[in-house]
Amino acid sequence: MGKISLIQRVRDYILRHHMVTSGDKVLVAVSGGPDSIALLHLLYLLKNELEISLHVAHLNHMFRGEESEADAVFVAERARHYSLPVTVESFNVELYRRRRRLSKQVAAREVRYRFFLSCAAQVGASRVALAHQADDQAETLMINFLRGTGMGGLKGILPVREGFYIRPLLQIRRAEIENFCGETDLAFRQDASNLKPVYTRNKIRLKLMPVLEREYNPGLIPALLRLSEICRVEDAYLEQLTTKAFREVLLEVDKGHVSLCLEGLAQTPLALLRRILRQAWQSASGSTGSLDFQHAEAVLSLITSGTTGAQIDMPGHVVAVRTYTALEIKKTPEKKGVPGYIYKLRVPGSTYIPEIDISIDAWLGHPGEDEDPRKLPKNEALLDLDKLPSEIFVRRRLAGDVFQPYGQASAVKLKDFLIKQKIPRVDRDHIPLICTPEEIIWVGGVRSGERWKIGGRTKRMLHLKVSPGKSSFSL
Repeated sequence: MGKISLIQRVRDYILRHHMVTSGDKVLVAVSGGPDSIALLHLLYLLKNELEISLHVAHLNHMFRGEESEADAVFVAERARHYSLPVTVESFNVELYRRRRRLSKQVAAREVRYRFFLSCAAQVGASRVALAHQADDQAETLMINFLRGTGMGGLKGILPVREGFYIRPLLQIRRAEIENFCGETDLAFRQDASNLKPVYTRNKIRLKLMPVLEREYNPGLIPALLRLSEICRVEDAYLEQLTTKAFREVLLEVDKGHVSLCLEGLAQTPLALLRRILRQAWQSASGSTGSLDFQHAEAVLSLITSGTTGAQIDMPGHVVAVRTYTALEIKKTPEKKGVPGYIYKLRVPGSTYIPEIDISIDAWLGHPGEDEDPRKLPKNEALLDLDKLPSEIFVRRRLAGDVFQPYGQASAVKLKDFLIKQKIPRVDRDHIPLICTPEEIIWVGGVRSGERWKIGGRTKRMLHLKVSPGKSSFSL
């Protein structure tokens, strides 16, 4: 594709989606790769016609050492080549990722978008231009499809998001961009990690998409782009219908509380009903996120077959309750936060935890004296005393805690374990953790750790019990 026609296509796409208005300052996010370098060059060529000004921004994620430093220097040089102002910052994303126990992709995205917002505010930019292109869009749709998304996910990446982020290259193929860079002698940097089939997106890009294009549909990418455009337009129309239908069934709305007419809900088409529930949940919870399919289906059951007084717990401390004539969706009071605490456990003896008003009783035993640990109630645990250090403690959970549950071969995030056990978020800080200085021995009342289990060689056992209030335990 020639230079002129590509410029024209990008110009038309910007105008069609009203990405900029006269006088806008646009922050151009430039990583140094071919997509962002082409974006910078195209916007530079169009800036006078569009009556916009540009400011270049680059964030060094510090993932690749000297290569990352070289990327930052390269972007700064490209900005100077165009006589454009540039902001270059560095951030240790790996340290941020470890502290918050996030994946590299999630951590990098969080830090990157925070940088965009901060930089735009500092330089007075009203738009941030991102270099997502058509192949990125197709890969996103495929990722969302494989996860079981609905129409919202099949919209893919939006041309304009929140009236702030714009994507002028979203209809341009990766190969066209690389050809454009070659034809116009645009130098760029290559990130070798994009060529490794390690992450889900890379696997889809490098393995799945080529097979689908080669063996099933050579026009796969254009087909996915059409699907995205169809879903984007139809989703917007359904949202308009949903807003109208929501008003028709709305009985009352207040902070943290939405009341919907049961009779009206029962007569609403299912395609709109799930969307109405999402809007009601967003209003009650104050969240802008999506309501997952399982929660929506559970609430739908209240409408179709629930009994008066039945209720369903929803995310964000929200509960849906069926009354005689209405479906009440309301925010519930959160449990008072539990302050941090740590106590040395009395072994043998009883340890009272005033912060959560529970006691932990501990006594010693020998094999054969106690019950089978698998038959104990959840508030009790049997552990191999000789595997434990001389001092053990009880504390509140902390961010980043990991735990190897009984019966599992490896450790998992404590947060993920508690979610899998279906323990509500409001209750998680109220669970005592019996620990060594480094590891969790027992998630009190839930499950003990694999490393401390009793076995054929156990000679001495520690029996623990969690009870509400102050214990009357005596030795």
